[in-house]
Amino acid sequence: MLVGLVGCQQTQIEFTPIAEPSLPEFKPLQGAPSIPQLVQPAAEQILLAHASAVQLSANLTLYPVEDRTSTLNHMVLVAYSQQPMTNIDVLVQAFRDKALLLAQQSTLACSENLRVSASMHSVSLSIDCPDSAVQASELLMQFWRPDSFSQLDIANVRRQLKLGKHINAYSGAEIDELWAKIILGEQHIYNQALNDESLADTLDLAKLNQIKQQIIDQSQWALLTNQSLSQDKQFIANWRQGANAFTEQSAQPATLPTSTTAKSMVSASNTEKTIVIIDAPGSVQTQVRIGYPLDARLQNDPSQDCQILASWLGRSFSGRLYYDLREVRGLTYGIYGRCFDNPLSRTLKFYGSTKLEHTGAFITGVLDHLELAAESSASDAELSALKTYLNSQKILRQANHYAIEADTIKQLIRGKNIKQQQAQNQRLDALTPAQLQTIAQNVFLNTPYIVIRGDEAKIAIDLAQKLPSWKLVSAADGN
Repeated sequence: MLVGLVGCQQTQIEFTPIAEPSLPEFKPLQGAPSIPQLVQPAAEQILLAHASAVQLSANLTLYPVEDRTSTLNHMVLVAYSQQPMTNIDVLVQAFRDKALLLAQQSTLACSENLRVSASMHSVSLSIDCPDSAVQASELLMQFWRPDSFSQLDIANVRRQLKLGKHINAYSGAEIDELWAKIILGEQHIYNQALNDESLADTLDLAKLNQIKQQIIDQSQWALLTNQSLSQDKQFIANWRQGANAFTEQSAQPATLPTSTTAKSMVSASNTEKTIVIIDAPGSVQTQVRIGYPLDARLQNDPSQDCQILASWLGRSFSGRLYYDLREVRGLTYGIYGRCFDNPLSRTLKFYGSTKLEHTGAFITGVLDHLELAAESSASDAELSALKTYLNSQKILRQANHYAIEADTIKQLIRGKNIKQQQAQNQRLDALTPAQLQTIAQNVFLNTPYIVIRGDEAKIAIDLAQKLPSWKLVSAADGN
C-alpha cells in the first residue's frame, strides 16, 4: 500500500501539446431569412441629453435622458474631471459605508437603492425612488457636504480597505494590479493614484475629508435624470440651492496632465520577451494576461482600432481565440479581448484562465493567433461578422439606459462630440480586409507583454519547452 501511495505522489502532469491555429468559418445558413444590414446609431440619446441640458450652477449641469418605462424618479449625481482622482478607491469605500448608514437612518424606502460607482476620472451616486424627488435628491447631496463623514465609522473603512487587499490576493485579482504596473509603468499617474497602503493604516476623519475636498476642488458636476424631472420646477430649484454647498468650491475644468507621469513609460514592444509570473503554489489554474500599450503607436483613430482588434480576436464564440482555444481545443472555458480606453492610457488585453497542464499550449496558441492576424488578412465573411458584432454592440448600448449614462459621462470627461462618433461609424462601414490587416500589423508585429498567475513549480518546465525564446521572471523580484 505504501508503495502505491508513493507512486501516486510522483505522478507527473501530462502537458498539452501545441497545435496550429484554427479559424472559424462563416458560411451562410441554408434557408435562413435575409436580414437587412445593420445601421449604426447616431448616438441620438446622448445628443438629446446634451441638447436639452439645463445649467443649474456654474459647475453643475442637468442632462435629461429618455424617460424609462418605470415611474421611478431616476437621478445620478456625477463628479468628473480630466485629471485622475487621487485615492478615489478610499473615497468609494467611505461612500459605500455612508450609503449603508443612510439606508439605516432615512425614512425613504428607496434609500437602500443608493449605488456608488467610479472610474479614475469620475464618481457617480445614483438612486431610483418612487418617493419625493426632492427628498431623494437630499440623500445624494449629503455625500458631498462638509459634514458628510461625521457619523462614519472610520475604523471600519480602514478594515474594509485592508480586507479588499487580502481578498484580491486570495481570489487572484492581484494579477490585474500587477498587469497595470507592467503595461503602464509603475510610475504612471494611474498607478500612483490608487492603492496607497499607508492610508489603510493611518486613515482618519481629517485625511478622509482631505481626499474628498481634493476631488471636489478638481471636479465638474453633472446630474442625469429622466426627462420629467428636468421639467419639475421645485426639483430644479432644490438642486440650484442645495448643490451650492459643494459645487461652488469646484475649480474650472482641469486640463489633462502634461507631466511624464501621464504618459506611457513602457516600450511598445516587450523586446526582452519576459513572462512575469505571480507564483501561486497549489493553484489548479493559470491566469493569463497578454497585451500591448497602445498610446504611442496607432494612427488615425487609435481608440477605434483598439476596439476592432479586441473584438476581432477576443469576442466570444465567433472570435478567433475563443473559437480555437475553447471550441476546438478545449484549453479554456473562455478567453476574451478588451480595449481599455482611458483618457491617459490605452491598452489592449487578451485574458483568460487555463488548467496547469494547458499553460504552455494556451499561451502559445494566443501568440500564434497574434502572429497570424498580422501575416494574413481576414476573409470578407469574417470581416462582415466583425462589423455586425460592433454595430450590434452600439445598437444595444443605445437601448440600455445605464450604457447611455456611462457613454454620456465618458463624453463629458473627454469632450468628444457627435461628429467624431459619426466619423468612426463611417470608417468602420468602409473597413476592408487589407485595412484590418494593417491595423493588426501596427500592433501585433510588436512583442506582447505577458503576466500570469499559477503554480510556478509545476508549469516552469512546460513553459521553457514550449516558449524557449521567452524568459520567466518572478513578480516577487521587483516587477
